[in-house]
Amino acid sequence: MAPRPPPPALSAPDLVGPISILDQPISGPRSNRRARSRPYSHVRIEMDLAGPGVRIGASAFLDRLETLLAEREIVESADLLRLTAATLHALAARRFRWIEDWEIEPGGRLPSPAGTGGTRGVEAPVGDLLAAIDGGAWAAGARSRRFSVRVSDRRGNHVEAVVRRVHRQRRHALSLDLHGSWTRAAVDALTGSLGSRLPVSHTTLTKVQYE
Repeated sequence: MAPRPPPPALSAPDLVGPISILDQPISGPRSNRRARSRPYSHVRIEMDLAGPGVRIGASAFLDRLETLLAEREIVESADLLRLTAATLHALAARRFRWIEDWEIEPGGRLPSPAGTGGTRGVEAPVGDLLAAIDGGAWAAGARSRRFSVRVSDRRGNHVEAVVRRVHRQRRHALSLDLHGSWTRAAVDALTGSLGSRLPVSHTTLTKVQYE
């Protein structure tokens, strides 16, 4: 009786093949189930957003944003600001309400939001953005192409978000770096919050790092 050929080699977990970070099995060897339940210390997500002429769902804050954009005659970066406001609103809905740092390019760092050391309401980051525009802090970056912000949930987790214009494709993109301790459910909840408020056309998970 001829000997059986050796089984084919398995692909590296989390890279390619049938077992990857985007398609992990629910059943199977115990080691695979343990890996599935391990939290992440770093997750990177890329989102493709709508092109020019972006319109976001109505709210009191976004209505005020539209008024300020018209009053300040901010035209070229208007879509960037609309998407930034919606991003901050989505992050705040998942308890990321404290802005630690933010800046625009070109234009540089914006003044620290007022009152970030106290207890904030769920929509406070959007209010901070409106205050920055209303106070003239955005004047130097009226043609900004990129907005970066780092927000915290005051529980050890942070989100670094970058909203940018992609000139040749005439569209926008959002990059997210999640730091701290993140379960798969928490990552899904955050992307769901963003997807319900932003015109997301495609989402790609580009990097994960386990604790």
